[in-house]
Amino acid sequence: MRRTLVLALLLSACSPPVHDVGVSTAGASAGPDAILVRLPSDGGTAHAYRWGSDSALWTSAARVPRLARVLAFDDDQGSLAYVDGRGTPGRLDLRIGSAEPATTTAIRSLASDDGWAIYGLTSGREVSRLTPSGAWTFKPEREPQSLMPVADGSLILVSPEGRRLRLNRIHPPEPRVTDTASVPEATVQVQTALGDRVYFLGDSGLAGVRVRDLARTRTVRLPSAAADAVATPSGDRIFVALKGRKSIAVIDRYAETIERTIDLPTTATALRMDPDGRYVLARAGADSVRVIALGTARVISTLRSAWRDDLPLVGPDGSIALLQDADVVLVDAETRKQHVRFAGGMADLWTLVRWNGFRPRAAGLDEPVRFAADSDSVATQAAVDSGLAARVAPAPGAAPPDVRAPEPAAPPAAPAETPRGTGAPRRTFTLSFAAMLSEARANALAATIRVEGRPVRVVPETRDGVPIYRVVYGPFSSREEADRAGRQSGLPYWVFEGAP
Repeated sequence: MRRTLVLALLLSACSPPVHDVGVSTAGASAGPDAILVRLPSDGGTAHAYRWGSDSALWTSAARVPRLARVLAFDDDQGSLAYVDGRGTPGRLDLRIGSAEPATTTAIRSLASDDGWAIYGLTSGREVSRLTPSGAWTFKPEREPQSLMPVADGSLILVSPEGRRLRLNRIHPPEPRVTDTASVPEATVQVQTALGDRVYFLGDSGLAGVRVRDLARTRTVRLPSAAADAVATPSGDRIFVALKGRKSIAVIDRYAETIERTIDLPTTATALRMDPDGRYVLARAGADSVRVIALGTARVISTLRSAWRDDLPLVGPDGSIALLQDADVVLVDAETRKQHVRFAGGMADLWTLVRWNGFRPRAAGLDEPVRFAADSDSVATQAAVDSGLAARVAPAPGAAPPDVRAPEPAAPPAAPAETPRGTGAPRRTFTLSFAAMLSEARANALAATIRVEGRPVRVVPETRDGVPIYRVVYGPFSSREEADRAGRQSGLPYWVFEGAP
């Protein structure tokens, strides 16, 4: 889904920017919604806003800890990976509003590409991958200097080696290095949004590496050292802010040369790319940001804003979230018209995610599934027989089991009448795992199943003269109790009314 989103953003970059924030982004059902998330840096309640609106769309149900920075967003799970004030990674679930730590042990050099897998280094110099399903560790030969997660699920370990950097690529959970490379020592590292290239910028210039196999590309010499660099969403160009120079070098990825140079009134000390590929933001001083249009490679405006790791950032309508005084303000990149102001926003952390999780659910999704008839049919049992019977190996020398579907079952007999004065009949329910034609295989399967710590049993019966052996457990006083026990078993099952 994330790769599809990147391609959609590239296509949108070919269209002229839209400046009318009065158009609701919720109506654009073809793509994800732009959601601005406000995180309390000192701890408290988190909020989410649809881009262009100051009305809270969502509020966290639980208190969010004091946060230091945001790592990445998992759009499949609706989870935002973060680092709290103590350096501990965690996840904020935007579906239920809970914030939970990802680990209780000390970990550093934290990084994440997708919000699902969080990487870091343990005190034992091991690489640790933290996912909602568990933790995985890997002990490299040398301690990495930094970790670079890649969109394809692999991880690049960057380790110093004299005046060069050694790159080792692994594919968790496989505990081995699959590819290696060496690049000149670098002060700036840049990764493309698609995750197919990584660039290292140092005194030697810009050295590129193809992520697929860590093959080196040609080094591009720069007029001076790099202060910062960013890549376009497609990765076709790399913008490099040059130290001591009032210019930005634009490098063509395919020609591997400097395509052009953008002149600036002052030097740029940091760069930030518009995720939709329209603008590049350049930091020019303590409270000044220059907006550069990618299409014309020229400065189109200068805006007042402080510069942090989270802000300023560009939204889908061409406006920019800026830090002004103590507030966060959404201002049009070209006209400088203010759209929205969040009072006191400078004290919090902000991030922009693309997600449809806040859209209303379709009414039909919450309707229970209904079946025309009871699923307790011999035909259904035969299908389960063929699946579950494969779990039990036949005895040596025994003939292959007969798993032919028996004839359709006769209609069940009418329930016996309840004697007068005894009240309504007591309903019972039975949990059934299989209905087999072979008693030996039924007994063998029953020996492998435990429900609530107790064994199941085999009950014989005859349908149209055909002997059938059911693997059952029960009875239960309600269908809910039987269903709960079936789920706990972890095996395919069905529930039918009546005693076995």
